[in-house]
Amino acid sequence: MVNINEVYQIVLTIANKDNRGYITPEEFNNLADIGQNEIFEAYFAKQASYELNANLESDFSDPNLSLAEKINVFYSDGNLTLANGLYSFPSDFYKLGVVRVNNTEADFASHKEIKFITASPLTYPVATQPVYTINGNAIKIYPTTIDSGVNVEYLRKPNKPKWGYLMPTASQIASGVPNKPIYDSTVFNPSTDDYSATAKSLNFELHPSEKTNIVYKILTLAGVVIKQADVSGIGQAKEQQIQATEQ
Repeated sequence: MVNINEVYQIVLTIANKDNRGYITPEEFNNLADIGQNEIFEAYFAKQASYELNANLESDFSDPNLSLAEKINVFYSDGNLTLANGLYSFPSDFYKLGVVRVNNTEADFASHKEIKFITASPLTYPVATQPVYTINGNAIKIYPTTIDSGVNVEYLRKPNKPKWGYLMPTASQIASGVPNKPIYDSTVFNPSTDDYSATAKSLNFELHPSEKTNIVYKILTLAGVVIKQADVSGIGQAKEQQIQATEQ
């Protein structure tokens, strides 16, 4: 993971140089979420690109292995429940991997294919060779007599990062503490805590190697917020350098 306070302080240092503008915690959190999602979603385009090109392979420089390590941070699995003939994906679902029915891997079929597969008793799926189709945010399992035992491996969405803070009390201000947000390192729980509350923090879920990338990604966006083209320019230039080294 990437520490969110370290990233925020770096972004403030660069963006606030020569008093060019201040990024509030709320603005930063929104930009951090956008930046993290952009980096996450770019993994899959890179993966497709790497698969099309031959790359030098070694223990620590194989781009396929490096990318797999970054993606696997978001690996998850879960058991699904039947409702109205469908098994809905988990709320944090992003991309489907393997579907298993009672520990047997199910085969995928398109809606066109399933019409032909189920048209004849000779090809109709059985419990020992299940088939599934994707229906929006859910899957349908064949044979339809199956009503439990469905498990999926999937990639989940990144949780929204959060730089949490508390404001100093009157006594703290009187003692000389600056009247500005104080970082709260208490861990935020996305399952139970409220994002609208200012307290508690949640680090980026990106691989540690993405720290520099997320800093410059946020700077690119922050330059628009504080209306400073040079800040965006710094971020864009550095992003391009990073992308060039990853080819």
